[in-house]
Amino acid sequence: MNILVISDLHLCDRRHEKNQDLVRLEKLAQFIKSSGAGAVLNLGDTVSRRDFLTEAFPSMEAGFQLYLKWRSQFKIPFAECAITRELGFFSSLLQQEPDSLFDLSPDCAVITMTPRKGVGHEFLPHQLEFLDNALGACKGKTVVIGTHVPFPGSCSREEKTGIFLEVPPELKEKLCTFSGRIIWCGGHFHWDQEAPQTTGSLTALYASRFSLKVRGDSSYTSFIDTKTGKITFDFHDF
Repeated sequence: MNILVISDLHLCDRRHEKNQDLVRLEKLAQFIKSSGAGAVLNLGDTVSRRDFLTEAFPSMEAGFQLYLKWRSQFKIPFAECAITRELGFFSSLLQQEPDSLFDLSPDCAVITMTPRKGVGHEFLPHQLEFLDNALGACKGKTVVIGTHVPFPGSCSREEKTGIFLEVPPELKEKLCTFSGRIIWCGGHFHWDQEAPQTTGSLTALYASRFSLKVRGDSSYTSFIDTKTGKITFDFHDF
């Protein structure tokens, strides 16, 4: 299976050019339909925070209604990553828990996580237990983990407190010695595309970004071939 990874659409943002969101979503829909992807992993920041919303979208919930209407055209599963400011409505609106396990096939699973401490940079104890149980149920599989904030060391941004995820050493050890393959995807930074970093059974990468236009970024997405573990990047004019 090929999983397409997207992140940081920032819909309904008043800093965007006129009609940018509608054009972007249409181009992205065409790309997804022609890509052969079997599933989509969305790493979050789908709708911009309240401070930046346009008058037409007075709340983040309204922005997500636009996204969900767009998403309804697809027949493949979407695994969504929440961020902390969305927790009040995420489960009811998207019909998915922020911490979820998607068992997509006998040899592939996707786990989405929303760290709750440190403004979304640290896991609570019950979340670490959930992740441990989920990994235990996925032994021998390719497991794709999605969090909005990236795994430490997955790109060249300097590692400081409150930048990357805070991952306990015992969890890192478990990930690197997993009996299958783990691919941990993060977004959030709007960083340049860089080579994935692999240690043992764990590969961590900065997986996708969409251009903010206001500073001339390019957009890119990534594909994960869950059979081989190969990761490829596609650059776009979205």
